[in-house]
Amino acid sequence: MSNVRGLAAVACLVLSVAPACKAKPAASGGNGTTGTQPASPPAASAPSSAAATAAPAVPYTYAAPVKGHFKDVNVGDFDLVDGVAYPASDGSGTVVYVVNKPIASPVVSAAACPMTHARSLTVLRDAGWLELTLDKAGRSKYFGKGTPFSGSGREDETGGNRYWSSSLKSAGGRAAGQVKHRDHGGFEFDLVLSAPKIAEVSEGDRSKGTQGDAKASVPSEADVVAAYQKVREAALRKDLAGVLAAQGFDEKEITAIRGLAGIDADLAVFADRFLQPGTTGEFQNGPGIGGVTGVGANSKGAKFLNYYSFAPCGDRLVLISIGENPQ
Repeated sequence: MSNVRGLAAVACLVLSVAPACKAKPAASGGNGTTGTQPASPPAASAPSSAAATAAPAVPYTYAAPVKGHFKDVNVGDFDLVDGVAYPASDGSGTVVYVVNKPIASPVVSAAACPMTHARSLTVLRDAGWLELTLDKAGRSKYFGKGTPFSGSGREDETGGNRYWSSSLKSAGGRAAGQVKHRDHGGFEFDLVLSAPKIAEVSEGDRSKGTQGDAKASVPSEADVVAAYQKVREAALRKDLAGVLAAQGFDEKEITAIRGLAGIDADLAVFADRFLQPGTTGEFQNGPGIGGVTGVGANSKGAKFLNYYSFAPCGDRLVLISIGENPQ
């Protein structure tokens, strides 16, 4: 089992208790490119008139589709309350991805890229997560676990033996079942079975080195830098609707996410992961993935060289991970 810093976007593998790695992230796919484009993004501007006059968020609540608890020395100790489920792009089963904070799954599950949007919200909320891909018999060959900024890991079935049991029932457009780990807890789930419009890449895929769909477009440097700057500017303004709209979340998703309990506090922490001056540097890309470094200091004056990784969903790029590298 291995742990990685800043999710799977950062190439070097380290124990979650070790110092953050300073190696540059690896591009995925043989036809990816690397390069540099030093550029200082513009200072965060004042909120747009639309953002400034936006109606107050309406609380958004729903029955938790996931119930459980997980505890691991390398990952954390947390309850599980929400998630997404969708057919694996390789036909191997149903991917079940669950998290410890609400991510507005009733609306996110209907998105064109539900897993991509779920991962983006996992980063924004710094949520702990678990993932399995369950076959028709309800078995998974791996058990993934992690948090966006404190490490992640994967346990694999060995010789038909595993430390977890699981079940799955798919009917009426829903996926339901349970997962129990011998040592770390488990959860029950009853999730909408999404129908992604793209070949989504799971955490299980990423832990094996597949960062993006091999048939997806390759994001350009200009597009990745532009996406980074738009998300950064909105985050520094504490403009949640702007952060989400820049990534292609629709109006229904934005309205629901703005109403989630605790989301404004999470946004404040998320915003501090964007640096001043935030100058962009090294760029890397490949099919279905693109990323750029940003250099500077956070609000406390701590210096970082961070890596911001984006995945395409339709005509937008979605921020799916931030690899933090203290300097």
